[in-house]
Amino acid sequence: MFACGHTGIAPDIMTLGKGIGGGAPLTAMLAREAVCCFEHGDQGGTFNGNPLMTAAGLAVWPELSKPGFLGAIVAAGRYLTQALNKLSAKHGFGQVRGRGLLLALDLRSPVAGDIAAAALDNGLILNAPRPDTLRFVPALNVSHEEIDQMLEILDSVIR
Repeated sequence: MFACGHTGIAPDIMTLGKGIGGGAPLTAMLAREAVCCFEHGDQGGTFNGNPLMTAAGLAVWPELSKPGFLGAIVAAGRYLTQALNKLSAKHGFGQVRGRGLLLALDLRSPVAGDIAAAALDNGLILNAPRPDTLRFVPALNVSHEEIDQMLEILDSVIR
């Protein structure tokens, strides 16, 4: 369920976001009882504690917990990683970093903003957090077909 499960690390405190709200702005903080210094309601913020977002999270949780859902996310992440590695080799880019469906592609030159802008003009939303890096953060339920479509657009923009 969480990235720490891939590392063998058992954290004392975790913060959660993105997937738990299914696109709605929702965050959470989890802490082991032995290290938690907060009482319920002590920690507030824009994306936590309001009834509407909590209802969204309660609606999303059964979907995240369905048998096979996490396996499908892992498979989609592998598929996207492999496809980005092929694209990188084709265009002489650098490594693909990250895990699952949170990935970055090192472009080796400061063209990320131009690529992201051209991709947007072609219907693909990408993030360029650095001048030489593209970030990929598709929805957790992204299909292989949607990944293929994204890569077709990206490849044509790069060419």
